[in-house]
Amino acid sequence: MIIRILKVLIGILLLPVAVATSLSFGAELGEVQNFGGAAGYFLKGVFIYLIMHLALYKPNYFYVLSHELAHALATFICGGRVSSFRVSSRGGGVLTTKSNFFIALFPYFFPTYTLFFWLVYFLSSLFRDVSAYTPHFLFLVGFSLTLHLVMTIQSLKVKQSDILKTGYLFSVSLIYVLNMLLVSLILSAVFKDFSFAVFFRSAVERSGSIYYSIYQYWFL
Repeated sequence: MIIRILKVLIGILLLPVAVATSLSFGAELGEVQNFGGAAGYFLKGVFIYLIMHLALYKPNYFYVLSHELAHALATFICGGRVSSFRVSSRGGGVLTTKSNFFIALFPYFFPTYTLFFWLVYFLSSLFRDVSAYTPHFLFLVGFSLTLHLVMTIQSLKVKQSDILKTGYLFSVSLIYVLNMLLVSLILSAVFKDFSFAVFFRSAVERSGSIYYSIYQYWFL
């Protein structure tokens, strides 16, 4: 019961951070001027996925696969083992020897395909010139990152069991903030005008201002 109450309190405390990261993200995104060149392929990946998802096909199986792989990876990071792995377009499941909130929430802020493409691109760049493939890589990053975000939002609306076990407010608040940080980090690598350092500093300052305003309202 104490842990549940603590998670609710943390979830409430994260709400100002969620607001601050949103405002800082919007402000920094407004600084982006150049949407052409290689970065334009990233946007093409974003738009093509959205069109596909809304009008043609929802890649449920591929999202479930990435989701369960992320659960498995988080389990390995925590020193656990996977005893069963099941995936279908209707859902999946992983039986593990360990269970904690990190393992439960990891898939919701870990874009498996995006980071896989990034890893392949980085490792390939160590052995050969991959500049000719940069547009294709950025397209895949935009496409896969949008898949992760859209499908994660869709799954959160259903209220997954791992989210409910961890605490809905705590989980959603933490997932939102971590995804904002991750998306900002990726955008800073794609667009020269988007600075992750500026975004992060602004988010911290805005969060502090919101907390102080709340403190003033209640105690001063």
